[in-house]
Amino acid sequence: MIINAGNIRVGGMLQVALSFIHELRNIPEHEYHVFLSPEVERQVRKDKFPANFQFYSFIRFSGYSDLLMRKWMDYKKLRRLQLLERVINPDVVFSVFGPTYWKPKAPHVAGFATPHYVYPESPYFSEVPFSHRIKQSLFGKLRQLMMIRNIDYLIAETAGVKDRLINYLKVDEHRVFHVSNTLNEVYNQPEKWTFRAKLPAREPGELRLVTISANHLFKNLQIINEVINQVRILRPNLNIKFILTIHRREFKNLGTNRRYVHFTNRLNVNECPFLYSQCDFMFLPTLLECFSASYPEAMKMGLPILTSDLAFAREVCQDAALYFDPVDARDIAEKIVYLHENPDLQEKMRTSGFEKLDAFGNSRERAEKFIQVAKLAASVPSSQKRGLHSGIILPSLKMPSAPANPLA
Repeated sequence: MIINAGNIRVGGMLQVALSFIHELRNIPEHEYHVFLSPEVERQVRKDKFPANFQFYSFIRFSGYSDLLMRKWMDYKKLRRLQLLERVINPDVVFSVFGPTYWKPKAPHVAGFATPHYVYPESPYFSEVPFSHRIKQSLFGKLRQLMMIRNIDYLIAETAGVKDRLINYLKVDEHRVFHVSNTLNEVYNQPEKWTFRAKLPAREPGELRLVTISANHLFKNLQIINEVINQVRILRPNLNIKFILTIHRREFKNLGTNRRYVHFTNRLNVNECPFLYSQCDFMFLPTLLECFSASYPEAMKMGLPILTSDLAFAREVCQDAALYFDPVDARDIAEKIVYLHENPDLQEKMRTSGFEKLDAFGNSRERAEKFIQVAKLAASVPSSQKRGLHSGIILPSLKMPSAPANPLA
């Protein structure tokens, strides 16, 4: 099979891709041809993989600032994908996440992590600038059409997203599977943690809120500036500090609030557990998600969660989070203060988070389920129609029951 991680760049998608590729070493009965984006390639030690792995670099197609050159490289990349498929002749192609402009000749499975298509009620669509909404609408429709045409089977990270794909995009229900996202296995292996992300010594009474995220518009990080203002009004003596894993150049107009924000720059997966361990709460004011790995990561590290009062967050976090209106800085500030001043609630949320971790499974189980879906896709006769809207008549094409947890 081809594992296509050639379009993965940052964030949760990058974590899932790295975890999946590494877990495949524990499923040795298949032949894996792995396509690597520059960001994935930087964190994969190819010499640590057995002989049933072949790696293909796509680094020469990225890093161009000129628009015309980027488009030309996109075309060249597509041509290389097509050529490699002809040479490899796979039984199935597994794109860790879509959408993708590539339509393989082999059955094509892809993960789904594009919440814009299935959460139309999100405040994101009224908060972003009008020009961005127009661009998102035009290009979003194009990418949606390409996804429906180029992908044959989707994997949703929550049951809610699976239902929304079926109802909103009219995807055939037999072509969508639910495999829960989870935290990276490195969180269960402290010996692999690195400690580069060491924060400065705490100031007296400092309350640290950590957000491990890229600075996408839908992450809504810019509201932090006004949240700081509101916290200073509510509790002038509360020494609050937001810890962000972005570069300070990405966050403008902080002014005098700059002293309340610490920037770590982008971190590797094995650097994140130590960062969590130095903080008090996990803070995520996001407007759109299918599933954020930050939620189970915070649960594992014992951090109470402050996040948006939206359907995707409640489905994943349940009682392990305190929810706020993500576009109301005053409400966010009030919830921060309330949680800070209620240690009993903090402890209840920690307990709830620890209890919920088992529901996510582990990265080994996730990889095994991905492979199960790929094998099912490969078994469908070529006479079946392609694309997400085409009906599947085979009753055997159902998600197998989850394997027993070997760690239980």
